[in-house]
Amino acid sequence: MGFEITDGKGRGFNAGVSTNNRLLTLGVNESVFVYSAEEGDAYFIGSPLITLTSATESAILYLKNNEDDLVIIENFFATAEQSTGGAVRSFRLNFYKNPTSISSGTAFEPLNQNFASSDTLDADAEYGAQGSTQTGGSRAATLSLPIESFNNIPANLVLGKGSSVAITVTPPASNTSMAVQASFRAILYRELY
Repeated sequence: MGFEITDGKGRGFNAGVSTNNRLLTLGVNESVFVYSAEEGDAYFIGSPLITLTSATESAILYLKNNEDDLVIIENFFATAEQSTGGAVRSFRLNFYKNPTSISSGTAFEPLNQNFASSDTLDADAEYGAQGSTQTGGSRAATLSLPIESFNNIPANLVLGKGSSVAITVTPPASNTSMAVQASFRAILYRELY
């Protein structure tokens, strides 16, 4: 008599074996971001449309991780509508590593991407306004992005507990009105092994 592997849920199923004497299994391949969304650990973090009325740098988005687990930011998204007064067809987006805050920030709750989950992200999330500034930290990157385009920027930034990131926007010279928005997808990364 051979050895049998039976269903642990008591439904009476036995594991199958192929003609090559290999155990039949089924695997599902999905990204860690899809898995995290299914588990209620994926979040959308974004600003509303913010109208910038000058050509100076303004902080528009800030996130600080307060979780014991890592927060991983996969992609940043940024867009800017046509600038009134600005002739250049691009704007600057700056990323700051580990700032301590932004001025005139409005706190908000990151959106859980699993609408059936009531889990929340323990984080300080704020969006700024015209003239908001970031405090502390260091500039990690500056990008020049086209106006009136949806800009998807791969990031894969890792925020450990207490780490933070801020995004600032500088409109083109002579700008008097330009609506901007920035956001990102993030997961709370839990070790599975």
